[in-house]
Amino acid sequence: MSSGMVIAIAIPVLVVLAAVVGFTSLRRRDAQGLGHLSRETRKRDAGTMAAPPVSDEARELERSVALARVSTEVAVPEPTTPEVWTPPDPEEVGVTRRQFLNRASITLMTMGLSTFGAANIAFLWPRPTAGFGSKVKIGTISSVNEVISSASPAANFSYFSEAQTYLQPYPMDAATQQAAEVVYSGSVLQGIKMGYVALWQKCPHLGCKVPSCSTSQWFECPCHGSQYNRVGEKKAGPAPRGMDRFPVIIDGDKVIIDTGSPSQGPPIGTDTTGQGLEGPHCA
Repeated sequence: MSSGMVIAIAIPVLVVLAAVVGFTSLRRRDAQGLGHLSRETRKRDAGTMAAPPVSDEARELERSVALARVSTEVAVPEPTTPEVWTPPDPEEVGVTRRQFLNRASITLMTMGLSTFGAANIAFLWPRPTAGFGSKVKIGTISSVNEVISSASPAANFSYFSEAQTYLQPYPMDAATQQAAEVVYSGSVLQGIKMGYVALWQKCPHLGCKVPSCSTSQWFECPCHGSQYNRVGEKKAGPAPRGMDRFPVIIDGDKVIIDTGSPSQGPPIGTDTTGQGLEGPHCA
């Protein structure tokens, strides 16, 4: 065999051997990278992690605990009788359209009849026979005139609390009486012809008590500024009319005010006495 042939055969064999050696070294390196432990490391770990010897007392304790766990009885609840199912009441489950309409109709009818009955009872209920809401005797003609003339702090104004009324003198001259006949009528006009007008203390606007003003000689409401002349005819402010009034009854020498029959005050613009502002306002 010639040397050329030996070289030609040896070179491929060396290449194959080199490839096998390289492949083997790469596999070992990969195994070490994946967590492969050497023989010395495994031997050292086995000596370090060896379990300590277990004593006879520990084994006996473990055995007793296991026996106690096995012998313990598990409490089993006694069986209970299942509750019998009953269907719910349809009235509680929901209201049908027909039920809603029926109940609404009955409710509205009941309310209407109740209101009507209450109104009838109030109409037929007897009126008070004494105190406000009935005929209130405030005194004799002489005593009333004395109260009017000596009224304080505003002269010409007399207040009677039991009737919640200002009893005011009404001018008796022919022109004033003629003007009053155009505006007033009935029992109010009869009292004017006798020289008196009974004014309710309540303001027609929102119900405040209207005091008198000694300087202006008017009634002036402190709540919203409504103003009325001495006989309760509106002069200014938000009130919708003059002061409401009661009939005045003269029975012999007694002066009686019928507080159970109020009438609305005169309309805005009424001025039967021609009384203007006589001084500065109080409100």
